Amino acid sequence: MLRNSGQEVVIDAELTTSERSQIDAFSCFLLQYLHPAVLHTFWTDDLNYSTLTHHWFSSRLSFPYNLYYLEKRRKRAQRFLSDRTINSIMKDGLQTLNMLSAKLGDSKFFCGNKPSSLDALVFGYLAPLLRLPLPNDRLQLHLRACPNLVRFVEQVASIYLPPTEEQLRLQKADRKMWEMRLQKAEKAKEAEKVATAEANQVQEDLPLRDAILFGLGAITLSLIFAIHSGIIQVVVEDEEQTIPE
Repeated sequence: MLRNSGQEVVIDAELTTSERSQIDAFSCFLLQYLHPAVLHTFWTDDLNYSTLTHHWFSSRLSFPYNLYYLEKRRKRAQRFLSDRTINSIMKDGLQTLNMLSAKLGDSKFFCGNKPSSLDALVFGYLAPLLRLPLPNDRLQLHLRACPNLVRFVEQVASIYLPPTEEQLRLQKADRKMWEMRLQKAEKAKEAEKVATAEANQVQEDLPLRDAILFGLGAITLSLIFAIHSGIIQVVVEDEEQTIPE
């Protein structure tokens, strides 16, 4: 964005014109394919939102601004993703992680041995995705299965964002709380799966029940019609039979 506005990005100063063009192309690619998946993961996935996003922002923003901000931000994310299905969003996100892993390879950074604005952009997407506790963690699990991307995030964080002693203390204090929230969310997720499976089983049983009832009804009506029309005759014999002498 700074480069497009005519300002020089210091970390990109030594890059060639071709490399800068590649960074612009990758930035657009990430915005189109990875950004929606990350947006869904944190803002429109109900379980992740209630477990992590809502609690985190609510505890750090003052009341009532936190309510306004959360509502506005979530609705904006929902509008942004409204014309796409969750499956297509996640598929694009997973494929983009594969592409980033292939692009990085064994290199330290995405443009060689020195960081660039692309590294900062990728880190901004991947660090929260890798480190935050997510009940619905499909994208997170895929990221963790890409060891070079995990190494990249940990490396950038340790070099450029080393935590202070106070931050480490707060992280340790918060860890138990986040673990409890994650466990609670996992239980809710499992209960939802069971309820969904039971509902699906009921829906599968209903057609069979209806078919049996329909068949019994059809047979009954056919018998009534046959008897009424004389096709089937019912002969009633006198129970008192004459005993021969």
